[in-house]
Amino acid sequence: MPLQIDLPPGFAGMPVGSDDRLNRGHAWMVAENVAAGAGTSVEEFGSYLMALVPTMQANGIRVFGKFAVGRRKGDVATLTLGVAQWPETSPENRDALVAAMAEQYRSRHKLAVVRPIRLPIGPAVVAFSGGEFHLPEDDVRTQIKAEYQIPLSDGRSVVILSVVAESEDAWPAVAEATARVAWSLRSGEAA
Repeated sequence: MPLQIDLPPGFAGMPVGSDDRLNRGHAWMVAENVAAGAGTSVEEFGSYLMALVPTMQANGIRVFGKFAVGRRKGDVATLTLGVAQWPETSPENRDALVAAMAEQYRSRHKLAVVRPIRLPIGPAVVAFSGGEFHLPEDDVRTQIKAEYQIPLSDGRSVVILSVVAESEDAWPAVAEATARVAWSLRSGEAA
């Protein structure tokens, strides 16, 4: 099922598809725009992106990138949109499926705020969470995350939209930006 979304203003990233020639073109376009700022050559940055493509494809990722979020300069969020396939056809009642998905999410993420909602494309689960990750050498990273899980009408697919930022101050902007993308999700098929 082809999907379309409206990406946040200033989004820098790439779509990921099954055509390696197109993926390479997208990777090089991103590399041309950001390599200098990353302190590397276009070729090196493009090769880093291409090295990630097989893993992104294997995980159903269709769009990956970053955008500025919040009021503070330097607050950046990472957006990932993927499509996962159910092992078998899901139940016909998508509302019941979303309720079950929300319960499962709550059981795995005890501190997350989770609720079923209705988007223009159909019922969905929305979840907000935050926390700290302790890395070696006393490096502590804050992570704020907004996630939408949207079962599609084909009965076989679920869209997972995740936006993560490392700024606790940016959480309202992360929630708002993620909601805008989720509400813009639509089928690319002609009606």
